[in-house]
Amino acid sequence: MRFSQLDLDQQLNLLFDELLDIECDTFGSLRVARGVRGMLNTVIVGFDFSVHGGSIGVSEAKQLRAGIETAKHLGLPLVMLLNTGGVRVTEGANGLAAFRFVFKDLLDAKLAGLRVLSLVTRHCFGGGSMLASMSDMVLVNSHSQISMSGPKLIQAFNQDGEKALINRDDLHFILGGESRSKTSSRFQLVNDNSQGYEFEIHRFLSTKKNLGISKIDALNELEERLNRPDLSVIKQSIHPSIDSSKIWQHTSWSGKSALFFPKNQVNEKVAVYALVAEYFADAEAMFDLMYAVNALPSSVLSIKVFIDCSSHSPSLSAERVLLSEYLTALAICLREKHLSGTHVHVVVVGAAGGGIFAALSAAASEVSMLETSQIRVLPPAALDIMRWQGDATITVKQLIVAQAVDNVIEDVSSVMS
Repeated sequence: MRFSQLDLDQQLNLLFDELLDIECDTFGSLRVARGVRGMLNTVIVGFDFSVHGGSIGVSEAKQLRAGIETAKHLGLPLVMLLNTGGVRVTEGANGLAAFRFVFKDLLDAKLAGLRVLSLVTRHCFGGGSMLASMSDMVLVNSHSQISMSGPKLIQAFNQDGEKALINRDDLHFILGGESRSKTSSRFQLVNDNSQGYEFEIHRFLSTKKNLGISKIDALNELEERLNRPDLSVIKQSIHPSIDSSKIWQHTSWSGKSALFFPKNQVNEKVAVYALVAEYFADAEAMFDLMYAVNALPSSVLSIKVFIDCSSHSPSLSAERVLLSEYLTALAICLREKHLSGTHVHVVVVGAAGGGIFAALSAAASEVSMLETSQIRVLPPAALDIMRWQGDATITVKQLIVAQAVDNVIEDVSSVMS
């Protein structure tokens, strides 16, 4: 039997000599424990795909936060077994808020030096792929599946009328561990047996060095990936005109992909950007925003990012380049600015949701929204494709109570003053 076919407890018992459960304030489907392997110690967070598809709800987020905090407190590396469908859609605003804070905790811990190793033995989608992309190293096998959007959504979205542009087997290969290891240096392909995983876990735990690549190399890799012919990245050369009435009417805007810049910035201490797309924003837009923010001088004390973009792109082009790594890199970039004293203000002026909102809300110093704007776990178009039957509407009050956003504004004049 392949290692990936074993249940979570069986996998953990093969990988570690001893498991000491860590107490959490809540009961969820995750396994959070101290793992002992010989003389080496770590904190483990294991996802069980057999329970709610390994999805991350409020309880699971609290468990994950407890694991991150324990690893930080004890100075131990964190090992995550990520077999998850991502954020639990049924928990609405509470689910959005839960992931916002768990991702923020992981961002802060990583930037403070926490070493993180992830194992993806089977499936890792949505917010789970963002957690994987925060890791120094991700161990995958040829059967692993990693993507920001689920395979069904990707296949349904990438159609020409009723004709699918890619069959299921080809899609599984693109999202699979072998392809991911060729696309990103973060992903390491191992044999689908306990020995394959054990060797790399031992190598990771037995060194104090960070086995991940440097920030500069990571950014260069992301840029090169957008231009690799074998990844067939389709540049989004046509973008919607920006509705300045929603944002800042006192200037004109120029744009590339889904990212817009005001032609006249407020002043030298404030930088303003807008992510605007009729439906989705792609990897290119994430990279362009990250590149612009990284280039800002230290004199900039405030960064304002307006969002009118319902979600991340489920296009095949975006998934070929591993979109979750672009979302995560953008979040790290903005969170670094926040921790250095720059106020990062994310303002939802239209639609927002998916990985775009997850990344930006976690990285921000403050998240505001217009009362007329809408935030969802996934946009209606994606839910329709997935044949979602429930009510995905989330009210402004629910978002505030859950702390998915910090405040509601009547118009953007207070933000720009």
